[in-house]
Amino acid sequence: MIVYYKRMANAIMLLGAVLGGALGFFYFHGQILTNPDKTTVFWWALWIFAGIILGRLAASICANRRLQKVQKQLYIDADPAGFLKSFEVVNARVPKNLAEYANGQHWISYAKEALGDFEGAWDAIKDLKPEELRIHALTSSALVVNQKANLQILRGDLEAAGFQIEDLKHLQEVSVKRAARLAENLKQQIRVHEARIAAAEGRTDADIAYLEEEIQYAGNVIYRKEIQLELAEYYLRAGQPEKARTYLQAILENRKGLYTEKRAEELLSHPEKVRTWQKPVRNENGEKVGEEDQDGFVVIRE
Repeated sequence: MIVYYKRMANAIMLLGAVLGGALGFFYFHGQILTNPDKTTVFWWALWIFAGIILGRLAASICANRRLQKVQKQLYIDADPAGFLKSFEVVNARVPKNLAEYANGQHWISYAKEALGDFEGAWDAIKDLKPEELRIHALTSSALVVNQKANLQILRGDLEAAGFQIEDLKHLQEVSVKRAARLAENLKQQIRVHEARIAAAEGRTDADIAYLEEEIQYAGNVIYRKEIQLELAEYYLRAGQPEKARTYLQAILENRKGLYTEKRAEELLSHPEKVRTWQKPVRNENGEKVGEEDQDGFVVIRE
């Protein structure tokens, strides 16, 4: 993860080179060029090279620790604002054709999502094309496409989310032979997204039990509260306010300043403000001509 903290890494490696050269200088009692043994310069260079190698190892350890610290802000402490302050400027210095840049933009997108800035979250990843990265990174592709599907659901564009899910299914098929663990994770994410869409549309086949199970196993506070909010809205639309209230109150426990908490407060006070979705109606040419609401009524747009 040195690429995220290259300046720090270069400074540590330079320090390693200086220390290696200094130790070599003392070892040869300062007689480098004047030593009768003509191989002295070669051995002194090895001291410097060894210092660089050790410096790079130390830099790698320091960079990993710094990255883990900022990731902890986002995924453990649920402090997206703190994460953005610490990391956004760091990722801006990473070359845009590296997988590490795509990964960093995914984290930035997720942090903005947690704050309720869905458009900012989308802007962070909308132009990413993982297939054009310098090194082929299946995991990076999966992260980006999965986040795009997630954001389309949150933005209310369920049709666009469906297209992203199709891309996820393709990635899942590709990863079966190349990365079995990733394939299994993608299979789970696809099931979650499809259940979320079905719940949002109010379909009778919505796998609500699976979403409720997701909450039980979610270690990520941001993710858990998002699923709780979507289930609360599902139950409000289904005319089950008590079940909805249970989830809304759970969201407000252990507050972190997330958008889900503000939304939960709003729905507790004004349950009539629950979101509803309209399914697009298209003509034979695939053009959108109207919407179908959750009661099955079609509104044709002239």
